[in-house]
Amino acid sequence: MAKITVLGECMVELSPEASDGGAPLYRMGYAGDTFNTAIYMARLGDQVAYCTALGQGDPFSEGVLSTMRREAMDTRLVRQVENRLPGLYAIVLDEHGERKFHYWRERAPIRDLFSAHTADQLIEAAKASDLVYLSGVTLAVVGDIGRARLKDMLAYVHSRGVAVALDFNYRPALWPSAEAAREALDGVVPSCRYVSLSSEDSRPLYDREAEGLAGEWAAAGAEVVARDESHCVNVHRPDGRTATPAPGRVKAVDTTGAGDGFNAAYLSSRLAGLPIPEAVARAHALAALVVSHRGAILPHGLALNVARAS
Repeated sequence: MAKITVLGECMVELSPEASDGGAPLYRMGYAGDTFNTAIYMARLGDQVAYCTALGQGDPFSEGVLSTMRREAMDTRLVRQVENRLPGLYAIVLDEHGERKFHYWRERAPIRDLFSAHTADQLIEAAKASDLVYLSGVTLAVVGDIGRARLKDMLAYVHSRGVAVALDFNYRPALWPSAEAAREALDGVVPSCRYVSLSSEDSRPLYDREAEGLAGEWAAAGAEVVARDESHCVNVHRPDGRTATPAPGRVKAVDTTGAGDGFNAAYLSSRLAGLPIPEAVARAHALAALVVSHRGAILPHGLALNVARAS
């Protein structure tokens, strides 16, 4: 069982559930890219603390905290801000289960995460962890001051031997420009032991395929999971590349959260000492399970034996 600290934002999720013949009906839940990964890591047996900022006293922030407690996640790194509400997003699906997101998050408290008090708590938690996990979305939503503090913190814990994992998860709407996103991500990559990168991320940021960048970053010491539209996964390490075949095709009901589940199972497996091919197979299995349900997070209590790291 690994000890993992995860950073990011949890939002109110509106997921399409059915239709009454006119407007679609939506189910409310709580989700966010790193939050989804944190939940799946916890369900796979890891000890997970989630660092985020929420409102205080409102039913939605309390709902997030209740979800974290139900999933046996550590809530001590949650900062609560008065007179603020969590962000909200709605999922719109096409006939193939592919998703598009619509966000309401202008006054979300996540930009207030990195007060001096929170930063000190986070550093202490990170130093005691086996892994610190974040995403490009995390970097985008914490703002300029938060990014600067986070970059320094990650460099420090990396120097102390703590593994850092970054999922690029580039969302153009969250950044003033691709250049700003690239600068922020480039500042964090040298501190990372694990990097997850798709060509969907790398093309708009670097005008390159994920494979080429993965080889360069692996030469600098990282383990880089590179993905493209074929769903083949090539994992680059300093000692070479491990190619894995694409999994069998599954019918997707909703692709929301597939990559988050993949990252959770892959990292949980690698931290448990499993070899790369087995870690990738377990990651594909969990991703396939995620896309067979609506919303980013599978129903509580659903068995994840197909992806459990032993």
